[in-house]
Amino acid sequence: MMEGTRLVLLCLFAAALSGCTVISGKGLEEAAVDKSLTTASIPPIDPAVAAETLSDSRTVRNAVSAADITTVDAAPLAWSNADTGASGTITAIKETRAGEAVCRQFTTSRQRFDGVALYAGEACTTGQGEWTLTRFSEDR
Repeated sequence: MMEGTRLVLLCLFAAALSGCTVISGKGLEEAAVDKSLTTASIPPIDPAVAAETLSDSRTVRNAVSAADITTVDAAPLAWSNADTGASGTITAIKETRAGEAVCRQFTTSRQRFDGVALYAGEACTTGQGEWTLTRFSEDR
């Protein structure tokens, strides 16, 4: 019986301490954000890398929109971007149509000084016949 009483007292003591901690803590409105803290969950975006990726994606879009899709499967389409030094090969283009809109899904490699990566993307025509890149992401 003595053992059961000790356990109950220990639980009450722990509950009392946790209640004190909650009551004496700061409210959310008083909490400050520590901006010096860095986590590895989402790496920071380097503006230079983002600009290079945008430039390369535009170069790929232009190559995909001008491609003769009947020959791409037989002979891959090479592209290069003189502004970034990147180059690659488009190995597959699949075209779909929905009314006046034309979309081309594609895969491409991208070689740069920091390595080689594979990308998947899609370019579609807008109402005026101009091509826009609707997707360009690293294929992992």
